[in-house]
Amino acid sequence: MLDLFDFLHYLNTNKRDATYSRIIIYLFSHLTDIQILTITEIAERCFVSPATLTRFCRHFGISSFAALRESLVSLGTMKKHSGLRMKEHELTDLRSDPKSYLASYGTEIITAINDVQQTIDIAQVDQILADIHEAKEVILIGYSSTLELAKELQTSFLLSQKLIFVGETEETQEAFVTDLSKKSIVIVISSYGSLLNRSSELMRKISDSPAKSILLTQHTQNTLTNQFDLSINVTTTNYVRIGNYPLTFFLDYFARRYASLYQQI
Repeated sequence: MLDLFDFLHYLNTNKRDATYSRIIIYLFSHLTDIQILTITEIAERCFVSPATLTRFCRHFGISSFAALRESLVSLGTMKKHSGLRMKEHELTDLRSDPKSYLASYGTEIITAINDVQQTIDIAQVDQILADIHEAKEVILIGYSSTLELAKELQTSFLLSQKLIFVGETEETQEAFVTDLSKKSIVIVISSYGSLLNRSSELMRKISDSPAKSILLTQHTQNTLTNQFDLSINVTTTNYVRIGNYPLTFFLDYFARRYASLYQQI
């Protein structure tokens, strides 16, 4: 299965002239062409062998080049606004009246932030922070945009002299979870609960571990939330249109509150 985040992560952490970087750049730049080109023709254009393309697929967990091509063709035909959490009529509204759209978008963000303020149980948050402060080990698990939130949270806690760990790859996440103990806390950050399905086996291992497990989410009706010792919904409803704004706001408060409680002035 094609994972765009894995491709982009590779591009962001390797030189552009690295073999796999060249392949990714070519594929993303020629989404139309690859529908009709053979694996040999694509290999020639990337200055690699067909065997290298096959190894490339295996490296990113893709079963075959045919499966990669099918996913890329779907990407090429995807409506450009779909990845922005926009419906067709919203795109039309934004094109014709950007000022009104901006006002509407901003209003929804404000509504969501107010929802967070009304929903969060400060005493519960303080207890989680106390547990984090006392824990021998704290692991954060996220994916894509929530992985970035986890890394920001890691930096904020370090400034308050609390070292926590973030699994940036599936391999490191697996290793962290395997080593969990009763003195560990593992926090999964997932805006809408999709990570629970995407990494269901990892979630099962977290649930079976002796560590205390916590899910931080905006609002999800995913039944897999019952795998966690504690599940925190920071809003009372989904705000799909605005993405991670509510969770970002909450995690910023989360880090600031920790500093106020445990950072010596």
